Amino acid sequence: MLQAPAVAHLPLSPHLPKPFRLLHAKVAILGFRHRENPEHWQLRLLVSTGNWTRQTLEESLDLVWRIDIGSEQLATPNPDATTRQHCADLKAAWDLLAWLQTHFDTRLLQQEITNHALEEVAQQWVQACVEQASGQPCFIDNRMQSLLSQLPKKIQAINPVRRSYLAMGSGFYESGSEPQQTPSVPLEIIEQLRQSKLLTKTAELDLYVNPSACQSVAASWPILRDKHGITVRPAATPPAIFGNRAQRSLHAKFLFSANQGGPHPKSPWVYLGSSNLTQAGLTHKMHPAAGNLEAGVVFDPGRMLWQSTSAKVQFPLVTNLLPIQWEQEVDEHSALLAGEELEELDAQEAGCDYTAPPIPWLLWHEAGEQRELRFDANDANAARLAGVTVMAGGGRLCQPSDQGFRWPHDERPRVVRIFWYAQNVRHEARIPVMDGYGRLAATALAPIDVDEAWWQLADFPFLPDDERSDDGSDDGSDDEVFWAIENSATTRFTPCAGRDYPIRQMMALLERIAAKQTRLHELDWLFWCYRLEQSLAQAASSPVVAYFRDELALNPLSPLRESAFRPSFAEHGQSVLGERYERALDHIERQWRVQALPALGVMP
Repeated sequence: MLQAPAVAHLPLSPHLPKPFRLLHAKVAILGFRHRENPEHWQLRLLVSTGNWTRQTLEESLDLVWRIDIGSEQLATPNPDATTRQHCADLKAAWDLLAWLQTHFDTRLLQQEITNHALEEVAQQWVQACVEQASGQPCFIDNRMQSLLSQLPKKIQAINPVRRSYLAMGSGFYESGSEPQQTPSVPLEIIEQLRQSKLLTKTAELDLYVNPSACQSVAASWPILRDKHGITVRPAATPPAIFGNRAQRSLHAKFLFSANQGGPHPKSPWVYLGSSNLTQAGLTHKMHPAAGNLEAGVVFDPGRMLWQSTSAKVQFPLVTNLLPIQWEQEVDEHSALLAGEELEELDAQEAGCDYTAPPIPWLLWHEAGEQRELRFDANDANAARLAGVTVMAGGGRLCQPSDQGFRWPHDERPRVVRIFWYAQNVRHEARIPVMDGYGRLAATALAPIDVDEAWWQLADFPFLPDDERSDDGSDDGSDDEVFWAIENSATTRFTPCAGRDYPIRQMMALLERIAAKQTRLHELDWLFWCYRLEQSLAQAASSPVVAYFRDELALNPLSPLRESAFRPSFAEHGQSVLGERYERALDHIERQWRVQALPALGVMP
């Protein structure tokens, strides 16, 4: 969580056996909300050949398949066939991800704000797609059947004809146990397609490799060429995508087949996915010892051109969409290297699985001189049974307390190392610390003034924007602006000269908050409560707050509890959203130390 903020690395559940050799699938579902209308949304499904790493973006040759589904597409009484097909793919991918979650410790996702966001995506957006799903999905995974065994049916659904060309590519091939042993999986693919009457006996066959690491292909390419009719070629880095001088190494896993004759590939199909052309990837179904968990798509790529025939290209080029070329082939003068057995290294790492600790986090508690890391109420018994111990740094152990551990340092840690025992074996993990705002592994919030607090709220539901127009204008929620910008290199907001009365500043803040929150959509309310709580708590030490607390002895937040200052769906504490809002105000009042003071307009 420190290296990639807001991204959680979920550990395997210790209560279920791992059902796969390696988790090798690369699938993502992203949800987006419309900027102005929260009821409009869009889901994006990504199926990638590359890992979610910088290497994929900066060094590798990889492929990704994408579909988008929007709420407006599903708002019509009868969505078109393409939309229903996309819904079927998203449903299939969601089924895989939902199943996968059952094998991982998802307690980090069950916090109030995270769970709320996931419920919105899962129960509303995904369900809307599921209800419109129709047809056979392009998406496949190997939980029940190998990917290779599923290929013929998917291809036949596109067009059940024999093709005269097949290209195969992979970032990794099998390593031969004997000199010049050929990789078996490319041969199995060819045989499967021919048996299914999807590839001609005289088809042109190309195998694309990374010349610096192609395992058994490095020694067996003459046999592949002379005995099996397979031409081994180096993968191409498309200049139209990466530029003329870019050098990238093949990591993509793909199959491409079509009929030749004419400028356009006829009856084309493409497979791309996570599975290397290996037994564990393509020919085995998921298995703890022999089969990775893999996922991919088989689809019709549409109308393309084999190569450019003019400066003005009407259709996409095959060579721009796939890392293939036909000018170079491996021969006696080529320098092929077997390279590292990368998948075997992955398998060794898989022997040390990242398994869930007894507790997912510790709660930070600070009161006066007391600083503790406390157990969540739901995890206290499990922590004690496992003998959880917390390291304080420098080889020191934290002393236990009634509710957790005493922390010997002044500052809250973002993560801590813990030890525990399971079946008499000592385990170690780093777990996040949750602060008083429900944030995990978060940096400390810096003190701010009330004007800065407003600017953190003004752009909600988007992240705070530090760049403002030169006239200091905001969203126009107030007729009168009490703020101006200093004419300096660093843009900061300060009270206007002659208008620096703390009462005016506080009243302007409250009016702006009321104007903002009464216009919010119900779907944004929980996130607003978190933003409001954090932003105003950061202003606890500001001079304006101190003036109300120490000079006027008044609680300036009391107007925010009035129904006129709240949206209709949260105007009283009897509703769930209203109760959450009042909890936020309670916390802010404690931070400002005004909870026991009279409300505005009430004489002490």
